[in-house]
Parts: sequence; C-alpha cells; structure tokens
Amino acid sequence: PDFIVKTGICDVRDATAEDENKMSIKQKNRLRVSGRGGGVDVDYRTLYEAFFQHQTKPEGMTQFGDLYYEGREYENTKSSNFRPGFMSERLREALGMANEYSPPPWLINMQRYGPPPSYPNARIPGLNAPLPTGASYGYHVGGWGKPPVDAFGRPLYGGD
Repeated sequence: PDFIVKTGICDVRDATAEDENKMSIKQKNRLRVSGRGGGVDVDYRTLYEAFFQHQTKPEGMTQFGDLYYEGREYENTKSSNFRPGFMSERLREALGMANEYSPPPWLINMQRYGPPPSYPNARIPGLNAPLPTGASYGYHVGGWGKPPVDAFGRPLYGGD
C-alpha cells in the first residue's frame, strides 16, 4: 500500500539486498550463523505514523452494519452492467453471429444438457422460450436446433 511505501522501507530493503550481493559466500554464511544479520533498520516513529496516522482503507470495504455475503468482494459496478441472456452487438460479432436471429453457439448443448444451474429461471430462446420472429428450428446454418417438446412429444411453442 501507498502508506507503507512512504515509510521508505523499500529503499532500506533494496540497500540491504545490494549489501548482501556484494558479500562473498563466506561472509554470508558467517552472518547467517552468527544471527546478527537480517535486521532492517527503520525508524519506529515512521512506522507508527504510517500505520496509525496515515493509513488508508482499501476500496470496496463494507461499512459498519452492511451485510456481507459470499462473493461480495468480487462485485463491482463494471460487472453490474451485464445481464444473463442479453448479448451486445460486440459480443455477437466476436462469436460470429450474423444477426440477432442467429442462435448462440452454445444453444445445441443447452438443448442437450439443460439450462445453466446458476440461472434456473432464465428465459432462453430455443430452449424454454419462443424463438425471435423470423427464426426457425433445424440444424441448417442459422437454425435453432431441436424444438422443445412437452412430456407427450408435442412442440411447446407452435410448429407441427
């Protein structure tokens, strides 16, 4: 953190490392056996000021009384702009989807294995919601795979 860097401990540590690099192996072993080495000399007043007067809180800490839940530290405003099931034009272009009527590349596997367990109530076209207008089921290029059926084998969203 910034308040520790201001103490100058990094400079002292670098100077100590330079001194050790200049030593021969005999001197390093002698220092290690004698037990006198390894002490970094930092002014205690500087450390006190760093930790008790100039210390800053990290960003994203909860306030007093806030409820903490698992994964809260990973939440941020950047990820709150995204919603599951909605794709931006940029994402569609990256996935090679020609337009909004072309199916996502993972739809066939979702039809085979089911929706993601994290989003059991998500409405996914071609899986548990009707297709967009102008789209059709099938395995041809731009086709939306197998139509979803009920327990009796009848299509859920129109069709024959």
